[in-house]
Amino acid sequence: MVKAAIRNATICAGWVAAGFLCIPAAGYLTSPRGALGPTVLQAESVIGAAVAVVVCMGLATMVAALVGRFTNAVVGLFVLGGGLYALVHRTATVEELARSEQSLGLVVVETVLWALLVLAAVVVVFRLAGPLKDVQLEKSGRRPSAFLSAAAGKSALAGLLVLPAVWFIAQSPMKGQVVGAVFVGGLVAGLAGRLWSPHVQPILLFVSPIVFGAIGHIVGMVLMKESLGEAFVAGEVPALCLPMPADYAAGTLLGVSLGLGWAKSFLHPHEEEAKEPQSGAAVQST
Repeated sequence: MVKAAIRNATICAGWVAAGFLCIPAAGYLTSPRGALGPTVLQAESVIGAAVAVVVCMGLATMVAALVGRFTNAVVGLFVLGGGLYALVHRTATVEELARSEQSLGLVVVETVLWALLVLAAVVVVFRLAGPLKDVQLEKSGRRPSAFLSAAAGKSALAGLLVLPAVWFIAQSPMKGQVVGAVFVGGLVAGLAGRLWSPHVQPILLFVSPIVFGAIGHIVGMVLMKESLGEAFVAGEVPALCLPMPADYAAGTLLGVSLGLGWAKSFLHPHEEEAKEPQSGAAVQST
């Protein structure tokens, strides 16, 4: 009971700290119209917005790594996702891009940049918090690479599941709906990726839904026959174009973390793997 209470208090404190560290970046994301904007690359001051986001993200990553040391890396990344959600909840939606006649092409580029930023954060958290101890060796005794292996690629491919979730759930640009759609897609991706590839550290799984989100933006642009402004007025902006880059980052971190935790209830280590020294040290992922 005491251990669980300390763990939960650590997670809550991490959420609050990460949120307070991320929120200041929202003030730098002003659009050319002077209103609060949704993106970095189309902010009134791109350099100022980029520096603010990177600094705030870096500080929140340190908080996530600290929480991860007391729990595990996945819980730390869940805390980081909560901090990012505090940021995106204060930013604008695709409506601001439509009103200021900005480009969806730059949204694709920024989504990829957010994927790289999240990848850096995930690597730092896993490095400082340590690998997940409940990820067992393969039957052959090998431990596949978290980056360059068939197992890692198979796990990352599950990120594709974020697109149908966004397509069916995100029917308006409201923040709760678009982040919720990415969250659901990330949760399903986390579950599927862990079950499909249970012997690899899920580092790429935390990033691949964001990359597929960029692909979704491209598909949405192809489906949209008119300009963004005209499509928005007509209510014909494809669902795949509604989540903004930071929405994908926050929703993915939150959803994949819970999906990995859910997957634990379906996984049973092989008898020979259970003899590994760290097999009995399984930790909760969420």
